[in-house]
Amino acid sequence: MPAVRIPKHHWGKAWRAMIEVAPVRLVSADPVYEVLPEHLELLAAQGVSYEVVGPPRKRQQGSRRASSR
Repeated sequence: MPAVRIPKHHWGKAWRAMIEVAPVRLVSADPVYEVLPEHLELLAAQGVSYEVVGPPRKRQQGSRRASSR
């Protein structure tokens, strides 16, 4: 799924429009939102600026191994 960053001055308009289409998920405190392609089409049609960003990095847990003695 694409992730977008929306400027603060467009956030209210963008948020109200996007939740009419489908749920939106905040994936970063940046704020970055995970959206559907339909959301991108809607934002473009309404003239709302946004930046497509890469998906948030998942923290990889290191494997825990018992130390050999």
